[in-house]
Amino acid sequence: MKFIIDTTTFEAAVTRDEIRAVSWLNRLDQPNQNNNDLRIFVNTEHVFQEFEGMGGSFSELGWLALSSLPESKRSEVLGNLFGAFPQSCFSFCRVPIGSSDFATEAYSLNDNPGDYAMTEFSIDRDRKALLPFIKSAQQFNPELRFHASPWSPPGWLKTSGKIDGGGGRLIDTPDAYRAYAAYFRKFVEGYAVEGVTIDRVFIQNEPDSDASFPGCTMPPEQMVEFTVNYLEPAFRNAGLTTGIWGGTYRTITGLQSHRCMSHEGFRNAVDGCGFQYGYPEHMADLVRLYPGKKIMHTESVCYNGQNSPPQAIALFESFLDCMCSGCSAYTYWNMVLNHTKRSTWGWTQNSLVTVDEATQWTQNSLVTVDEATHEVVYNPDFHVMNLISKNLSLGARRIEGFCFLARVVAFQNPDASIVVFLYNGGQARTGTVEINGQAETITLPGKSIIALRF
Repeated sequence: MKFIIDTTTFEAAVTRDEIRAVSWLNRLDQPNQNNNDLRIFVNTEHVFQEFEGMGGSFSELGWLALSSLPESKRSEVLGNLFGAFPQSCFSFCRVPIGSSDFATEAYSLNDNPGDYAMTEFSIDRDRKALLPFIKSAQQFNPELRFHASPWSPPGWLKTSGKIDGGGGRLIDTPDAYRAYAAYFRKFVEGYAVEGVTIDRVFIQNEPDSDASFPGCTMPPEQMVEFTVNYLEPAFRNAGLTTGIWGGTYRTITGLQSHRCMSHEGFRNAVDGCGFQYGYPEHMADLVRLYPGKKIMHTESVCYNGQNSPPQAIALFESFLDCMCSGCSAYTYWNMVLNHTKRSTWGWTQNSLVTVDEATQWTQNSLVTVDEATHEVVYNPDFHVMNLISKNLSLGARRIEGFCFLARVVAFQNPDASIVVFLYNGGQARTGTVEINGQAETITLPGKSIIALRF
């Protein structure tokens, strides 16, 4: 392979801000360009993906924080997350299979080395924290749906021999693959007995990440082998209707999702792919490449526990990106954490980002609970997710929405109402919304994330 490098160079470095300042978006001299009048156009005839729901992730640490509250306050928090309109109505939430990085310790659902038949598999551990959290949520929304993914197989099924600490992948043998497929099957069956129907499973959380917390690297070739020849047959033979999805993928180290989906057997075995920390254009490419296969968002950015307004606005823009890319669902990460906001393991920031040691251990959440004083704080992220979830119904369809001066995404709900989401970061302004040729004048509040319902 031979490369020729052809370049155009500049004497001085150019920053992103300098590029934005001279971008055509900020100029006034393009033909018919209007940088003053805010005009939003919606067309219900151009219809895209169906919205399957939104929610957050259950965790042991989240339930410990919640369970420290008096029953009345705990019910208030759960009602504000899972209750009916006009409160948030989370409808599609994430469940870890075994320990996530917000478990109290590393564990799997079968920590018995050599038990390839999975005779000792048990969800007893989950009855201590995860299932109480989930069942409490179901009391407020009995129709709540669930997607699930493992952070790590049992340690004895990995080359490292342990769940956390990095450096391990699923052992590449038929016995290990059969055992791990049985592990997935028994998880789905065990949760069904508890009244928790798992709608879909994802094969591996962040398979490209060699993390210090519970994790497992799984190259595309191995994900294809395990899914096609072991996991899908195990589900089919057991008569399970639970869907199998690729991922959960990132686009940080490459396009592992595209490599998996290029395999015909894998495409036939999965219903779609889940993404977190994914570039919108590459998620959209997957939809273009493989029509009929869905994509969804599986985890929001963790950030650093600051729970700041800029981070909340970035969360909203992530929602816009994912919806415009074709995602059918959106999933927040930690719904509830205690006042320390700490993970059991912490996580290492990129070396280019300077943060103190404490920040490396903390992450954002929708709700923060002080376990000593019982103070409950609804963080900026909560208000973003609340705004979206109380205006967007299950079964809504994304429709065409356009605005030159603001990023928008539009939906038509099953009751025929139309909702347009956008961010107005400046002062209050007047504009027009045109739906199928009919225009209305509106006044948008300043410095606001906005849902317009018609």
